[in-house]
Amino acid sequence: MQALLLLGSAAPVTAQDPRIAARFPAAVAIRLSSIVDSAGHDGLPTDPLVLRALEGQVKSATTEQIVAAMNRLRSALSVSRRTLGADASSVELTTAAAALQAGVPENRLVELHQLRGTLSVTAPLSAYLDLTSRGAAPDAAWDRIATLAKRHASDAEFGRITPADVGTKKPGRSGGGPTAEEQ
Repeated sequence: MQALLLLGSAAPVTAQDPRIAARFPAAVAIRLSSIVDSAGHDGLPTDPLVLRALEGQVKSATTEQIVAAMNRLRSALSVSRRTLGADASSVELTTAAAALQAGVPENRLVELHQLRGTLSVTAPLSAYLDLTSRGAAPDAAWDRIATLAKRHASDAEFGRITPADVGTKKPGRSGGGPTAEEQ
């Protein structure tokens, strides 16, 4: 009976992703795995978190930097889930989280979700991220995305937009996203 009580009071054991377990010291792997496990428990996609940890390791980031980056991504995934709903796919959530981390305000994500109705927001958000990464002015890019969404454009139509279609950033303008220090 005493053994059963001891087992019941033990801390829960987390399953480690083999990629994390293979690349990090045991204590660090346990810490990173707890973030991944918590996200999975909340119904969030976990692969992006594992990949973020591995990216940090490749870039020689400290454990604290990796944990912070994973927590920011987990938060963005959580906002994406809350905004897009329980039926959103892992790809949609991951793309929406990337957009949030790139500086897209949550209200724009809500707007796009409402405009698309039952259609995925993945293609429009991917197009927006691509446009802004290639020099398109963020507000002009968003206006173009919203216009296409309002007329229920196909995913392929979003993929055909170029920065020349929307205009480029003014010299010296950052695009409204977070600075490198904020990332």
